Amino acid sequence: VSNPVRVATWNIRAARTAPLEAIAAELQAMQADVLALQEVDVQTRRGHFIDGPAVLARSLGYHYAFAASIKWDEGDYGLAVLSRWPITEVRRHRLGYGEGTEPRIVLEVTVCAAGRPLHLFNHHADGRVSSRAPAFQEVRRIVEARVGDGILVAGDFNEYAGEPGVRGLIDTGLVDLGAATDVSTTSSGRIDYVLADASIARLVSDARVWRTDKSDHNAVLVDLEW
Repeated sequence: VSNPVRVATWNIRAARTAPLEAIAAELQAMQADVLALQEVDVQTRRGHFIDGPAVLARSLGYHYAFAASIKWDEGDYGLAVLSRWPITEVRRHRLGYGEGTEPRIVLEVTVCAAGRPLHLFNHHADGRVSSRAPAFQEVRRIVEARVGDGILVAGDFNEYAGEPGVRGLIDTGLVDLGAATDVSTTSSGRIDYVLADASIARLVSDARVWRTDKSDHNAVLVDLEW
């Protein structure tokens, strides 16, 4: 018997467009079981020294993992994954970066989703192509070895679907689950993605963009018959 599992990715803009309470309400409305979040603050001055992912997870009754990419504003700034089910493995991959560019990471988690492992890689790519391109090569190396294990690669890639970083990931055998909709996730176009290997892609029953005014990004939702 298959279980419906909803996965979402959303850049929450460090709760600068809307407060954490509004972000939490939006997450509740999405009814996603596993959430990849980008631009997440932990105990920053601008975030009133609040542990953002802990607050969001508590409001949903979810488990969570956070990985910092940089120290910022007296706290940390990075990526989070929230999950209805226990998170059994967490790994932060530090990506190389050039002088004067912001360090980037991949947050890799394994979720025990309805009794089976679901592997998720969360990434927020740089806005500048000179920094983004070498980081994407590293992301590709990280995920390539796992294609076929049942993986999802999600995040704000700061690129359109035909550009080299996204194309490089697709060339490893990943499927762009939002390709059929091709709806903009920001004012500039579709730059937020959920990719999956073939073993996950064949379980997809629906993929869509969730429009919201609580960030400068819309979310992407994917339903799996798990």
